Amino acid sequence: FIDDYHNLVDNIHTDIYSEPSHADNNIISNGLLPIVSNSGTNNTTLWILCDEAQSRFDKITFHNQQFTAVKDNFRSYFGNAVELSVNLRNTYEISTVLSIIRKHNDEIDYAGTGSANLPQQKTGHYLRGTKPVIYILRDNETATWRDILNKEMEILRGSDSCLKNKDIAVLLDVNKDHMKHTVDTVNSVLERWETTDDFITVLLTVNCMSAEWPVVIFICRCKLVSGTVTLPDNSKKEITFSETITRLYTAISRARVYSIVILYDYTPNKCEYNDKLLEELNRRDVCRIIEQ
Repeated sequence: FIDDYHNLVDNIHTDIYSEPSHADNNIISNGLLPIVSNSGTNNTTLWILCDEAQSRFDKITFHNQQFTAVKDNFRSYFGNAVELSVNLRNTYEISTVLSIIRKHNDEIDYAGTGSANLPQQKTGHYLRGTKPVIYILRDNETATWRDILNKEMEILRGSDSCLKNKDIAVLLDVNKDHMKHTVDTVNSVLERWETTDDFITVLLTVNCMSAEWPVVIFICRCKLVSGTVTLPDNSKKEITFSETITRLYTAISRARVYSIVILYDYTPNKCEYNDKLLEELNRRDVCRIIEQ
């Protein structure tokens, strides 16, 4: 019996990347596969509801062949599996933002390999909610985004709020050399509302590909990577990729109702993909973009 399959997937993905010998790697291969492969000779029933569409297994982010092979083998035993064509777990506003991000991510696919298998979303099929907020900061100053985090927490956990600490997660995407400082800064803001038994989740996006919360605050440093790509006609082209786009999708998709993004160290006209994405998000009026 698996109490939380999403949590299991997150643990396996994290451990198989950082600790290849970790025991979690064998949970599916040695624990679950024997159950489903011998289902004809026992009375065990296994139900799994898993949103594979919003996982990290795409062409830009980390991809582990070992886990993918086991996952595909595991999936093959479910002959009567049902694939839902519509994502129903996010509000209309968040779903629309995700659709726009996905479209711009597809434009980076110069190799023609195709992006992640993401279900199409029908406009108007979702509950309406609060517009996601995206702060765009030109500087790299901790004090700037710390003030924003503190202001947003005042709103989320104010006296008239119905939210509890367990309803909120702060997700981070920063370089290793900034990690400790960033985590310490976030904790210095959150400690006002936390107790020993009641705390706000703080995680890296790579550690929560399946988990979800009503509210997600995403703190991300803009990341660009330059390189040469091969076009379908075998010609070469120098481009600047945006790693920020896939990270935005991952983090925002973890929110069911409301999402706040703090994107710092952003410089316009350096990456056409980032610029076009933010321009369309602003034009479509599905989120609030605040530039500072």
